Amino acid sequence: MIKISAEKVTQHLGSPYYLILDSDPYLKHYVLTELRSAFKRAHYDEQLSFTINAQTDWTAMYDCCQAMNLFSSKTLLCLDIGEGVLNVSVATKLNTLCEMLTPDIGLIISLVKITKTQENAPWYKVLSDKLVVVNCVTPDAAQLPQWIRAYLQQMQMTIEQPAIELLSYYYEGNLLALTQIIEQLKLLYPNQTITYDQVESNINDSAIFTPFHWIDAMIANKAKRAMHVLQQLKMNDFEPLILMRIVQRELILLINLKLALADKSPRQVFDEYRVWQNRRSMYSAYLNRFDIKSLFALLATLTDIEISLKQNNDLSIWDALLSLTMQFMGLEKC
Repeated sequence: MIKISAEKVTQHLGSPYYLILDSDPYLKHYVLTELRSAFKRAHYDEQLSFTINAQTDWTAMYDCCQAMNLFSSKTLLCLDIGEGVLNVSVATKLNTLCEMLTPDIGLIISLVKITKTQENAPWYKVLSDKLVVVNCVTPDAAQLPQWIRAYLQQMQMTIEQPAIELLSYYYEGNLLALTQIIEQLKLLYPNQTITYDQVESNINDSAIFTPFHWIDAMIANKAKRAMHVLQQLKMNDFEPLILMRIVQRELILLINLKLALADKSPRQVFDEYRVWQNRRSMYSAYLNRFDIKSLFALLATLTDIEISLKQNNDLSIWDALLSLTMQFMGLEKC
């Protein structure tokens, strides 16, 4: 088995079996396009796609495999399995399918994620010797500038470093929009180093964030980023009550961690509350900055916002959440 990132897929063509993990729309489309073309060049002329759900006709799929065995036609099967779909029943059907594979049948499976238990399933073990696992996870804020530089090299373009940072800021989480603006810049400014001013005059804010980007920015004390994420969540019509529930859970965790640290070592506490290793330093730094009184005050502010929202539909909820964001970081509202 080989595990690679999406941008390296062209270096690992020729395997009969691929598993695409994660679900960045741009990366997934890029990988599928490259793989389909490679299978076509290898004379897998018939390419069949199946979206796996409760209505999938597995019998028809098995019949296709048996027909291929009879007539020796090279065929590619593409299976798109949505999040939460790979249950015991689907895994059993995959086991049957993988037992029917021959050298004339290629297989591409798309999954959002795979668990250790699923990796021990018979279907996975059947494929594993010749399997290429392609990770299509969206680059995070730290990885994105390097991803842009690699993409620019592929496009034979040069953009000033400050302009690359600007692109990262405005297009984080949205590789499709990012690649489109880069292609637009290539058309507007061919055969030259593209400057910060040229990029700035053509961009718009297309970053895609989740509430967890907002939480992490606040805990890491990154005020500019926290406000940017909150603004994008507002523009994308994210439900404020869901945001409030998420930050409530985070505050309760922080309070429990702070209380437990009075009697136990950080390692014991983080292990007990199952805090991931790569997040522990961020939590430690935050908890060192704030006392338990401040955390309870934050929770009280959050409660007041929710009560006010339920009593007054005219409440400017996003202004209230911005004030909460500043308070979370120990700052006044900007």
